Formats: sequence, structure tokens, C-alpha cells
Amino acid sequence: MAKRLEKHYEQGTHVAEYVDEVPPLGEDRKTIFLPDTDVFKMVELGGRTLGMFLTEILAPLAEKYGDEVWEIGRKAMYEVGKRRAATMQKRMKIDDLNDARCLGRIMDLEDNNAGVRGEWVEWGKKRAVKHEYECSQAKPYEKCPKICTVLLEAMEQGTFDALGVKVKHPIITKVLPVGDPYCEVVVELED
Repeated sequence: MAKRLEKHYEQGTHVAEYVDEVPPLGEDRKTIFLPDTDVFKMVELGGRTLGMFLTEILAPLAEKYGDEVWEIGRKAMYEVGKRRAATMQKRMKIDDLNDARCLGRIMDLEDNNAGVRGEWVEWGKKRAVKHEYECSQAKPYEKCPKICTVLLEAMEQGTFDALGVKVKHPIITKVLPVGDPYCEVVVELED
């Protein structure tokens, strides 16, 4: 049975039906028909598209302009991390800033939203380590792994700095796009 979404705006109405199989375009040319797809599959598809998008933009820019591209990107992503910190803290109930695994809940949300699957292999208060075995962006990022090692690292650092937390560097110690068996995220509190 199809699910219907109808949302009214001042300028018009959005109508979409989520169906098991998208029908041929028939007489109903107004309704938007979409496959009723599992949310995790949609996240995976969105993540892969984002990976291709970023790679296709950043790889040629980095080839032409060198490390300046990564420095500009690093600064931008650091700011993104700072701006998202309070929302992440509230949404993920990060109530102990002295607990590495509690802080790791940031990665739990962003991984889920990006189609990344893995597990915490260390979950201590001072040090927590997550291994991520599947990532929808891994293949596209093979062309441009600095998206992980520079940009995502900077975003995490901006988030922790905004929360007033001091962690050891690097946070992202292994990445699938360079051939590592998994991505590794280490949240280790400084003394």
C-alpha cells in the first residue's frame, strides 16, 4: 500500500506517493511517485552521491591549486564543527564531557546519517575507538582521501573545541579509501 505525503505551502502543494514500484507516467502527471525504499538504503545512496560530488569538485581543485584547497577546506569544516557542536550535544545527550565514549556519540549520529557501519572496539572513559567497516563514500574518496583525513578531521576538531574538550590528534587514524581494512576514529582525552 502506498504512503502519501501531502504538504501545503502558501505557493502550492507538494504531493508524493511512496510506492513498491514506480508506475509508468500515466494520466496523473502532477503526483510525484517515488520508490518506498528503506531509510538505510536512502542514506547509503545519498552518502555515495555526496562522496562523488565532493570528489569530483575537490580532486581537480587540489590538482590545480595544491594544498591551499585543503587549508581552505580545513578552515571551513572546522567552523562547521563548531557550529554544529551544541546541536549534536543536545540531540545525542552528550552529558559527560569527560567521557570519551559519551563524546563518541557524535560519530554515532554522523555515521548513521552517512551510511557508515561499524562498532566501538574500545569504550573507556578516557579513550574510545570505533572501527567503521562500511562507508558509502569510501569508493569515491579513493580519488581524494584527504576529504577524510583533512576535512572530516577538522570538523571533528571544531566540534570538540566548541564543546571545550581537549582530545589527542589525529582523531581519524585509518581510512578505507587508502586501503586500510576499516576507518578508525580515536577519541582520546588529553590529560
